Amino acid sequence: MKADLLLIGGYIGIALTLMAGLLIAHGTPREIWSAEGFVLAFGGATFATFALLTGADLKMLRGALKTAFTRAEFDYNKLIKDFGEYATISRKDGILALENVANRVDDGFLRRALRMAVDGVDPDQIEDRMATELSSLEERHNRAKSIFDNLATFSPAFGMIGTIMGLVLVLKSLDDPKQIGPKMSVALLSTFYGVFACYAVFTPLAKKLERKHKDENLYRHMVVKGIVWLQSGDSPKVLTSKMEGFLREKLRA
Repeated sequence: MKADLLLIGGYIGIALTLMAGLLIAHGTPREIWSAEGFVLAFGGATFATFALLTGADLKMLRGALKTAFTRAEFDYNKLIKDFGEYATISRKDGILALENVANRVDDGFLRRALRMAVDGVDPDQIEDRMATELSSLEERHNRAKSIFDNLATFSPAFGMIGTIMGLVLVLKSLDDPKQIGPKMSVALLSTFYGVFACYAVFTPLAKKLERKHKDENLYRHMVVKGIVWLQSGDSPKVLTSKMEGFLREKLRA
């Protein structure tokens, strides 16, 4: 799998933009660093999110990160071309001739659908079975995305908690002016870290997963409909034309 250069490039761009802003303001990274604020914003959001998760969700986290940072390989045009070939083989030699084709297919979802078609399973039953599998897949996708949605939600809240704590410490230090500046900086930086974590780290991850999940869902639905149309005896031209309709809808979305 290849890395998702757009997501990685986006994060690099965010970091460079932040550094450019600091340089323009004649500041340094050290001036916007606060261990206390960082721990409160990132640590608080992380543990609050963990409190909502199950063991299965934690196992899913690694896969979700891998999905986000690798480029999805859903070649819609190749899928349409392949189904055109399947229709040609089916018309020429019968649908049983697709058994050898199914054994060579790498994608497990497509392979299972082809084998059911070869076995003579009723098209409605195939659609129902694959719809159940798609529903389960969508549920896993939503759970994976919700991890980063929760992190994005909690980060600003814990940043604000850090700000309130910092302001309380400032008020308690009014008799010592030297302590006011450092404690006020902790208060403000906590909010900064919380907002930064939300909009620059976790929200892009959640949105990227959402986009990739939609792409995969479209691909899987094309497979299901393609199998149904293949079993109904559509000609290669008609079948590929119907499947191309999915892409036209995708471009309109």
